[in-house]
Amino acid sequence: MFWFMIDLRVPLLALLTVVGVNALAQTPELSGAWVRAMPPGQRMTAAYLQLRNLAADTITVVGVSSDIGMASLHETRLEGGRSSMHAVASLDIAAGEVVSMEPGGLHIMLMGLQTTPVEGDSVPVCVQTSEGDVCVDAKVQRAAPDTHNSHDHH
Repeated sequence: MFWFMIDLRVPLLALLTVVGVNALAQTPELSGAWVRAMPPGQRMTAAYLQLRNLAADTITVVGVSSDIGMASLHETRLEGGRSSMHAVASLDIAAGEVVSMEPGGLHIMLMGLQTTPVEGDSVPVCVQTSEGDVCVDAKVQRAAPDTHNSHDHH
């Protein structure tokens, strides 16, 4: 009976080690993803989403991508009364932090589009991080989704 217990401990220890490593290296969670609908023929638009760091440590966003064209992380800044857009090479996100990509701020530029996404379509958007890649289907719509709960009138 003793040899049977030893034989079970080795695979069990290996399983617990794999589970433990996976718990430490968690990819972020993406939510609320949407892409701004544009008039036909436009070759550029933007994607917005919320990114939550589920890892125990700071992670770094090192890139973004999409099947519909080139993708790049950008930030809109107000400088001297003028709005300007700047590319963001990388983005550190602390453990447990949520970063919102929204109009007028941090966002994902989608450029060189082969076709213009139509309202109601879904567009794949991927975020590459130091902990791995995570993708989401972003819904194409004209304006930001209404995040207010219409049932909460009080």
